[in-house]
Amino acid sequence: MLRNRQSCVAMLGLAGSLAVMACASPQTVATSAQAANPPGQAIEARAERLAEALAEAETAHDAGESDRLTRLVRSLRASGVRMAGDDGEDMLALWARSAGVDETPFRGRLLGPAYKRGELAPGERWHSAQTFVSGKPSTLAVSHNGAGPIRVSVSDQSSRLVCRPDTARKVACRFTPLYTQRYDIELVNEGSERAVYYLVFD
Repeated sequence: MLRNRQSCVAMLGLAGSLAVMACASPQTVATSAQAANPPGQAIEARAERLAEALAEAETAHDAGESDRLTRLVRSLRASGVRMAGDDGEDMLALWARSAGVDETPFRGRLLGPAYKRGELAPGERWHSAQTFVSGKPSTLAVSHNGAGPIRVSVSDQSSRLVCRPDTARKVACRFTPLYTQRYDIELVNEGSERAVYYLVFD
C-alpha cells in the first residue's frame, strides 16, 4: 500500500533537547516496507549523529577541549562527511588543523553526507535551493548552538510545502521525491539569541 507521507525533523543538539517536525505531501511516496527498512533508519540516524557531532566539535574547539575535539574530528573524518559547496570555510579542515589530525579527506566515496554551516540572528531566515532526485531517498538533519529553536520547512518548485513543523514526531527528515526537481529549504531562528547551525544532507 502506498502512502504519500514524509517526515521532516530539525534535531536541535547540544543540550539534548530535540525539536521534531513531521511532514506530509503528495509530492513524496513511501511504502510500509520502506518505513520499516533498517538501512533507511541507519541513514537517518547517521545524519542526526553527524549534525550533532559537528555542533559538538565546534563547541569543543571554542572551549579548547583538545582531546574531545580530536575524537570528534577523527570520527567525522571516518564518516566521509564533507562541506557542501565551496562557499565559506571548511570547519572540519579547520578543526583537523587545530587538533593535529590528518586533513586528508576520506577517500573512495564520491557521494555521501555533506554539511553546511551558517549563523542566524533572532528571527532571521536562510534559504537554499537544492535538487532532489526522483526515487532517491534523501535525509536532512539540523543541529545548532544557541538558544533556538531553529525551524525547518521544505517546499517544492511550485511553492507547495513538503515538510511542515511538528514537535511530536520522529527525529529525522527522510523523503523520496516523485519527481526530480529543486526544493527550497528554509531555516528560521525562532530563538532570542544568535544561533550557529549545521545542516546535514545524506
